[in-house]
Amino acid sequence: MRRLIVWGSTCLLVISTALADSQQPELRITPASGLIDGPFHVVVRDLVPGTRVKLSASRPDDRGRTWTAVGDYLADADGRIDVDVAPSLGGSYEGVSPHGLWCSALPVEPERLSAYLDELPKHPELGTAPHLDVSALYTVELRASVDGKAIAHATATRTYAAGIKPEEVTVPGVRGRFFPAAAGVPPGVPVLVLAGSGGGLMDAQAALLASHGHPALAQGIFDYKDLPPTLRNIPIESFRAGARWLEQRTGARRVAVMGTSRGSEAAGLAASYFPEDFAAAVVYVPSHLSNGAIDESVHNEGSAWTYEGKPLPWDQGETDSNNADASVHASTPPGFLATPYYLKTWSDPHIAATIGIPYERMRGPVLAIGAGADEMWPSFIGAEQIGRRLAAHGKADQAEVHIYSGAGHMVSRVGTGGPLSPFVYHPVAKDFEATGGLPVANCEGSYDAWGKVIEFLARVK
Repeated sequence: MRRLIVWGSTCLLVISTALADSQQPELRITPASGLIDGPFHVVVRDLVPGTRVKLSASRPDDRGRTWTAVGDYLADADGRIDVDVAPSLGGSYEGVSPHGLWCSALPVEPERLSAYLDELPKHPELGTAPHLDVSALYTVELRASVDGKAIAHATATRTYAAGIKPEEVTVPGVRGRFFPAAAGVPPGVPVLVLAGSGGGLMDAQAALLASHGHPALAQGIFDYKDLPPTLRNIPIESFRAGARWLEQRTGARRVAVMGTSRGSEAAGLAASYFPEDFAAAVVYVPSHLSNGAIDESVHNEGSAWTYEGKPLPWDQGETDSNNADASVHASTPPGFLATPYYLKTWSDPHIAATIGIPYERMRGPVLAIGAGADEMWPSFIGAEQIGRRLAAHGKADQAEVHIYSGAGHMVSRVGTGGPLSPFVYHPVAKDFEATGGLPVANCEGSYDAWGKVIEFLARVK
């Protein structure tokens, strides 16, 4: 009997040691390095099943602040947490989101978000997303903890531009930054990249395109260097000039054009009026109409675009703040919700026939990406109307349309999601504006949409 007891104690000791060893968790992120538009697989192994684990992912921005995403998860029956399929039960996002630990980063702890939002109207420069240098390499620090005690740690790096050095472009009619294609990547069609109503450059999009083999010129439309300060009477010939510079720089016969929000109008007009230079168009959260000028008043009065020195017709109907009340200049989040003021005009086929962008003149395909919960304007209508216009002209096969039902305007910014994604502080209007969408839908929609862009451009010759 004694021998049996001793043997049993030894067996229990072995089992106890094995259990202790099994509770040394391992945290992994794959890939360990890569582009911001790539996978962000986070897995914790060797946990006690049912353990509640907090995962945090911290990274700096280029203004010296740290942004951190947080999720709370339960280990499954195998003692694993796979963020691709495990729902976050709290933190900076909730639900299943494979990229949630990137998209939902906040500049404060989730518990302090309300205080941050209270402070934001007084200091809008604090922002709703990290300000990142597209040429920088950012290290993400991941930590797993249980009951406040750290149990595992890992790091990873992410970037927009894979070793790419952008070049400033200052030639007649063109201001911007050129991103040559990354070395060792199969070459693709060059892309002219145009920003929206915030002005400046969409250099994050351009950098990612170049990292995928597409030489890209982020061209300014307004509010960049010596360009006009507002979106008013912009000659669409300037986009042809940008395309021809890009053709000369890369040796391409034609290029693609990508425009976001108000930049979608510029992209559509350029591809339609100058089909000899544009092989395809990508329009994010687009309008199918030419809308009016925009400045700090936010009233769309006057033309945004000119052709051969003459203003192009613009939507003078029930749009944006032209018929809005005092809420248009919202001083607090979530800000002015503009979509209702567009619905009547954007749904009117007679208006589309008179001031609709003539996509049928293109000599190539168009990819239109709309957001079903867009609160800045009804891009879900704009994208569908582009497809319908081409179909009405017997060119349905030239249109590829995707609508992200739960996402808002920020579906156009890959990697954007989380509690701060449904609104922005507008740099021109100087107010808060609702962009809409559910945080997880904004996040995952942005990655899926960007994947559609890369697939689409790979087919353009």
